[in-house]
Amino acid sequence: MSSHIITQEELNQLIDRLAQDKVVYAPVKDKEGGVWRPIKNSAEIYLDEVNTREPAKILVFPRGELMFEFQPTGVKEPREPEEQVVFGLRPCDARAIAFLRKFFTEEGKIDSYVQRRAGKSVFIGLACNKVAPTCFCVAVGGGPAQTQGLDLLLTKLDGKFLAEPLTARGEELVAEFPQANETDLAEKEKIIARVSEEIKTRIDTQELKKKLDNGFDHPVWEKLSFPCINCGACTFLCPTCHCFDVTDETSGAQALRIRIWDSCQFALYSRHASGHNPRLNPSARYRNRIMDKFKYTVEMVGEISCVGCGRCIAVCPAGIDIRETVACLLGVDKE
Repeated sequence: MSSHIITQEELNQLIDRLAQDKVVYAPVKDKEGGVWRPIKNSAEIYLDEVNTREPAKILVFPRGELMFEFQPTGVKEPREPEEQVVFGLRPCDARAIAFLRKFFTEEGKIDSYVQRRAGKSVFIGLACNKVAPTCFCVAVGGGPAQTQGLDLLLTKLDGKFLAEPLTARGEELVAEFPQANETDLAEKEKIIARVSEEIKTRIDTQELKKKLDNGFDHPVWEKLSFPCINCGACTFLCPTCHCFDVTDETSGAQALRIRIWDSCQFALYSRHASGHNPRLNPSARYRNRIMDKFKYTVEMVGEISCVGCGRCIAVCPAGIDIRETVACLLGVDKE
C-alpha cells in the first residue's frame, strides 16, 4: 500500500468527520495526564505526552464489563459493541492490543468480549518523535514506529504527517490524499532512527527466558521484591496484563454477571477455596509478574508480554524499575 501525505488541518478535518458518524476515542487531558475518552472534535485531543497515563487496552478489555444478565425469562446477552475509531495510539499500546487479541484466542478458546470490541475498532497509530525517560520499547522487540495491531500509522514530519495504511480500513481513510515521495519517507526514517537511538536499554530476552526457566526458587526474588508494597498499580496500568475476576451481583429478581480487572499482586488473587495460597508472600507475587511477562506468555502464545511502555516504572510508589529487575536477573550466577 502506498504512503500518503496529510496536513495537520486535513487530519483535523478527517477526525471531525469520523466523529460525526462513529465513536472516536483519543487521548484527552485530565488533571493527572492523558486518558482515553470519546471526543466530539479534534480540538479535544491531547498528544503532548509520549504515552497516556492509562493504557489503550481499556477500549477492548475494559476495567469492568457486563457478561450477561439473568432475568426471570432467561439469560440476556449484552448489546453488541459500537464501531469505534481509536486515534493516537502509540506503537507500544497498539502492539499490546495485538498481544491481547492473540492471548484471548489461546488454544482456540476465544474470548468473544475482547474480540468483538477489537473487531469493530479502527486503530490509528502515531509514531513517537520523542521518548520518555521510562521508554524501552526497542529493548523488547518494539520500536517508535512499529506497526503491529494498527490499521494506519501516522508519523509527524515537518508541518505534515506521513500516513502509512496497513489494512484496507486504513487505506480507505487516506486514499484521497497525495502520495508521499522519497524525501518524505527518508525524513521519517531519520526521525525513527534518532528516536530509537535515544532508547539505550537493551535486553536479551532469550537469555532472560533461560534464566527464568531455572530461576523459580532462586533467592534473588526476595531481594527484588523487598521494596514492593503489592499495590497492583503496575498491573492495572500495564497494557498487556490480562487477569480478571468474575462476580455476580443481584438486585431483586435481577442478577448480573460481570468481570473486572484483577491483579496477581494482590494477596487474595491466588487464594484457593480451601484457604491455601501458593503465593502468600510478596516475593512469590512479584516473581509471578516477571515470570508472566518474560516466560509464561512466551510458552503460551510465543511472545513476551512486556512492550516497554514504562508505565509500571512511572507509577510505582516504591520506585521499582523493571529494567533494573531484568538487569539483575540477567546478571544472576554470572562468573
